Amino acid sequence: MESTEYLEELLRLFNLGKGAPMSEVLDKYLEKTLQIKFQRIIIIQEALKEEFVRYHEAFLKILKIYQAADKKVDMSLFSKDQLGKFFFNQGIYALCKDNYLQAGEKFQEAYKINKHNVFLLLYMGIILTVRKNFYAAEKYFSEATKRDPNYDDAWFYSGENFFKAGNYRFALESYEMARKLNPAYNNIAQRIKDARDGLANKLRRPGKRESLLKKLVNYLRDAFEK
Repeated sequence: MESTEYLEELLRLFNLGKGAPMSEVLDKYLEKTLQIKFQRIIIIQEALKEEFVRYHEAFLKILKIYQAADKKVDMSLFSKDQLGKFFFNQGIYALCKDNYLQAGEKFQEAYKINKHNVFLLLYMGIILTVRKNFYAAEKYFSEATKRDPNYDDAWFYSGENFFKAGNYRFALESYEMARKLNPAYNNIAQRIKDARDGLANKLRRPGKRESLLKKLVNYLRDAFEK
């Protein structure tokens, strides 16, 4: 069994003292992990990732210690809403550890409970983009931007999905919307430039094909005339 000092150290992370009931630990854990600063895509922000992982791992350790001391401590302590948030956090934690398969499974569990969580929709879309399932990802990004049209991350990752799918026009529109909502969005100017370049190159390609076809027609015509 873990030492009392170690347990108290874990509890202090949630501003709790010795003997705090598991229900209170759960409340404080969700309060910490659902702070505004975590309501972003934290998997690319190392400092936030580390802080989130620290809270989540501490909670899991406390839960394990309490379960070892009292067999009645189990998932029945969670309300439906709390369980959905916990599954969501498990998905984020898995992503922080680069375990995309487990992340997808946990997000699906959370989605069964709450289909209206914009951040959940966004993370599910990101996983599908990583798997190159761009069409399926688009559904989640589209739903996220409809539910919260002022959420810059939703527009940015929608743009990322369109860009990787080769749909540069829609990628450009999404990136520009992200910049409109947040002009300081990280690397947005470069993304917009890349989308414009991709669109310009795509528009030039049909002309090249027509040019090649024209050369072929001229070659055949010259051959028959000889």
